[in-house]
Amino acid sequence: MIQHTGAAVSARRAGTSSLPRGGLTVLVRGGGSFAVYAVFALLIGLPLALVLVQAVMPDLFAAQNPDNSLSLEPLSRVFNSPYLARSVLHSLELGMLVACTTTVLGGAFAVLVQRCDIPLRAAISAVPWLVFLTPSYLKALAWVLLMSPGGYLAQFGLLPSWLGASFFGLTGLVFVHTLSLFPLAAFIIGSALAGLSSELEDAARLSGAAPLRIWLRINGPLLAPAIALSFIATFAEVLSDFGLASTIARMSDFGVLTYGIYAAASDYPVDFPAAGAQALVLLSLVLLVVVGDRLLRRRADPRLISGRARPARLYTLGPWRWLAIAAALAIAFLALALPLAAIAARALTQTLGHGLIWSNFTTVNVAAALSPDTAANDGLLRSLFYAGLTAVIASALALLLSAQLDRASPVLRTAVIGLSLGAVAIPGIVLGFGYILVWNRLPGFRDWPFPHYGDGSLLVMGYVAAALPYCLVVILSAIGQLAPSLTDAARLHGVGTIRRLLSITLPLVLLSVVTAFLLTFIRTVFELPISQMLIPQSGPPAPTLILKLFSHDRDGLASAIALVAMAAAGIGAALVWYPLRRFVKPRRGAGAADAGSNHIASAETLS
Repeated sequence: MIQHTGAAVSARRAGTSSLPRGGLTVLVRGGGSFAVYAVFALLIGLPLALVLVQAVMPDLFAAQNPDNSLSLEPLSRVFNSPYLARSVLHSLELGMLVACTTTVLGGAFAVLVQRCDIPLRAAISAVPWLVFLTPSYLKALAWVLLMSPGGYLAQFGLLPSWLGASFFGLTGLVFVHTLSLFPLAAFIIGSALAGLSSELEDAARLSGAAPLRIWLRINGPLLAPAIALSFIATFAEVLSDFGLASTIARMSDFGVLTYGIYAAASDYPVDFPAAGAQALVLLSLVLLVVVGDRLLRRRADPRLISGRARPARLYTLGPWRWLAIAAALAIAFLALALPLAAIAARALTQTLGHGLIWSNFTTVNVAAALSPDTAANDGLLRSLFYAGLTAVIASALALLLSAQLDRASPVLRTAVIGLSLGAVAIPGIVLGFGYILVWNRLPGFRDWPFPHYGDGSLLVMGYVAAALPYCLVVILSAIGQLAPSLTDAARLHGVGTIRRLLSITLPLVLLSVVTAFLLTFIRTVFELPISQMLIPQSGPPAPTLILKLFSHDRDGLASAIALVAMAAAGIGAALVWYPLRRFVKPRRGAGAADAGSNHIASAETLS
């Protein structure tokens, strides 16, 4: 019956198509592969290529007498200029220190939550996720409010003068970076720790080994690849960060590469060669980190889970568990509760200097952020609209690309996954600079009506380029778990590609698509580097407006915008996620035969 139906469908297709047999299929597959490559080339490949070209062809986009001759003068200027050379050294120094402190703190937090019998383990385990979703520049601005000479800690007498002076420098940057990035180390080391079973520990314990010796001689070597990966990933994150570079580092005159790129690209006239040379140095450092990660994973890949693995036992800390829970709560307080409280307090007060007295409290700042026809409200609504539009485009594009890649050749699939993972490591400030070169300087692109430089459409395009790799990884992993028979039956009954995608694939991966949508939405609302580089003429989005207001001593209104934006993003995500999570549940098939019958019946219904 299936053969007859397939023959009938083929006959209908042959009667309505003038192409040779198989020609349409080859054309569709070839066009799909071309579309995948074209999307990545336009969104990511071309901007990065122009950044690299600009670094070695400094006069390529000159306003007068452009020249395509090669020159290493911009790179020599980076290393010969004392300020730019210090920026490179500062970035390396900061990255190394933060990688060490973050790996230690995140690893200790993971061990404490997963291997110790502390109270409130479920609540404590949610802290890294909440810290991870809070933008770094908001935490930096909150600590500026706390550690300033007239800040909240000084008003309560909790800030010695020597500590306040040393904070605005390398010490403060390491401190805030560590509290901001320890979730990354906790996720990486915690995932390896979850696969570490207890049989080796039990054998060592029976041999009389103490717990400290077990961790130093057995668990430590097994977790060494995860620890090294945590160090590498944190180092790359610090190199690429723009949030602290534009706040604490700028206020402390502690130059780093990301802010140097922004300063060169925002100067008048724009110093494209200097920006391109610094971007090339930054990309080279990040590339070295990525290569080190690949080599580490290839040479050290311990298999921790086997058929005989037993779940690890929790350590009984006894009276020490109260000290352990106090340490975990202190981390949660410093990394999450205290910064959010500082932003909320500043949003609800008139001035920072008058402190937290009753007469200083006001709702003027929050009202300005919520009132229509104000600059604060316009920036907030603009960011929410751009974030929603970006989430829709990036999720839909990732769904289409994932469906195409699921049937693609192994070469194309490997190439796209590699491009996606590589694009995650691209600093947002570099990608934004590449978009300036493409849409403002490159002939043929600068005259396009849509997207256009200085328009919100180009900002949304930059947001999509930054979010697409994350969406693609999330959705592709879900589509890869679907059996091919789900769509084969519909294809045999003549159901088109788009209808198969919407009626079969999308309902089964809906939770993953919504997860990608919400992560993109929350991430885009607070996306700073691309927002700062591609400010539309219609007005700045919320991240740029927040940073501008803070730099102009209007931190109350900036804190109110940040507070309202966090509330809107969090409440909106919760209203979408929890009802969907409750009513959309994965269905388990009764068996292979029943599943096959259901697939064919569904295909007949669609046809």
